[in-house]
Amino acid sequence: MDNSIDCTSFAPPSDLPFFSSLGILTKSQSTPDFKGLRANAIKRAEKYALQNEVVKLLPDERVRFCLKHRISTDECVTVRYNERTNQAHYSNVQRCGSVWVCPVCAAQISEGRRQELKKGIKQFSNYLNTGAVYLLTLTNAHNHGDNLSQLLAGQTKALKYLWGDRKPKEHLQSLDKIGHIISTEVTHGKNGWHPHFHILLFFAKQIDIKALQLFIATHWQYCCKKSGLKIPSIENGCDLRGGDYAEQYISKWGLEDEVTKGHIKKGRQGSNTPFDLLRLSEDGCKKSGYLFQQFAKAFKGKRQLSWSRGLKALLLVDDTSDEQLAAETEKDSIEVKKIALEIWRLIKRYRVRADFLKAVEMDIIDGYSRADDLVIDIAQKHVKQNMHEIMLDADLHRVRFNSLVIT
Repeated sequence: MDNSIDCTSFAPPSDLPFFSSLGILTKSQSTPDFKGLRANAIKRAEKYALQNEVVKLLPDERVRFCLKHRISTDECVTVRYNERTNQAHYSNVQRCGSVWVCPVCAAQISEGRRQELKKGIKQFSNYLNTGAVYLLTLTNAHNHGDNLSQLLAGQTKALKYLWGDRKPKEHLQSLDKIGHIISTEVTHGKNGWHPHFHILLFFAKQIDIKALQLFIATHWQYCCKKSGLKIPSIENGCDLRGGDYAEQYISKWGLEDEVTKGHIKKGRQGSNTPFDLLRLSEDGCKKSGYLFQQFAKAFKGKRQLSWSRGLKALLLVDDTSDEQLAAETEKDSIEVKKIALEIWRLIKRYRVRADFLKAVEMDIIDGYSRADDLVIDIAQKHVKQNMHEIMLDADLHRVRFNSLVIT
C-alpha cells in the first residue's frame, strides 16, 4: 500500500465502494443457525491460516495468489452472499485450484468430487438393482526413510499390472466387474510414508468377498514384486469391504467421503495426514513442514480421482476439472459489498480475510456494522505502524547525522 496515503484521522470516505450498504440484503430471511455459523467460521479461519502456512512452505507455487490477487485488475474485489447457506465468499479473486496443497481449494474440490461419487453410486443402484459396490484398499510394505515419489511410482506400476495382467483381468470380467474409481491417499507415521489406494469396485452382481480378497491379495503381491516394491503380507496388503460395512467404518463421511477426502481428514492410530503435517508446521514443527514439502512435490499434477473408462458416462456424471470445481462459488449468491483496492490490501496485510467474511455474515443477520468496524480498526493499526516506522527512520537519520558531526 502507498504509505503516502494519509490515514491519520481515518474516516470512511463516502465515495469508496467498500462502504456501500449491503443493498438488497439487510437481514437473513430465515432463522440463522448461530452454532452452525460459528462452526463454519472456525473452519474457514483454519483453512485461511493453513493457506498462509502453505505459502511460506511453497513460495513458488500458485497457491501464493489464491484468494489474494484479483482476476480482473479493472474491477475491485467483491463479497457475495448465499442466502441458502448463510455464507459469504470473495469474488474477482484468483483461485489456485490445487486439491493437494491449498486448504481452501481442497475443501471445495473434494466436496465436488464427493457429490460426483454420491451421484454415481445412486445412479448405479438405479441402473442396476442387482449391482454392488465394494471398497478395496491396497498398499505395500514400507520403511521409515523410503522415498515417497518412488513409492508412488512403484504402486502406480503395480496397479497397472493388476488391471492389465491376463489372469486378474479375466477373473474380474468373469465376476461382471463394470468399472472402478481410484483414489490415492498417503499418511506419515512411525514407519514413514504410507501411500495406499482406495478403490470403489462396481459389479453387476453380489460377489464372494473373502474369495475375491484372497485372489487380489495374492496377485497384488506378485504385482508389487514385479514393480520393485517390498512385498506386503496377504493380511496387510489388501483389504476388501462391502459398501454397507465400509459406510459404518468410515462413520460420518460415508463411502464417498473416504475416497475423496483422505488428505484433509485427521489421521488415525498416531499417523498424520498431509494437512495434519501442515497444522504441526504452523505450530512450529520444522520437520512436519519439510514432510509437507515432500508430499507436495510427490503429488503435484496427480489426479485426486481416476474413473475407469466409460464409467462416468454410464453413470451420467459430468467430467469437471479441479479448476472448475474450485471456482464454483457464484451459484445462488448475490453481491453484497465492494471492497476498494486500498482496503483489500489492508485486509490481506493484516490477515483478516476470514474475519472480514465472518463480520459480513453477522452484519447481514442483525444489521450491525462489524465489517466496517474491522476495516477502521486495521486502518488505525496501519497508521500507527507507519508512524512508528517513520519515527524509527527519523531516529536512524539523527544517529547517522550526529555521528557525521562528531566525526
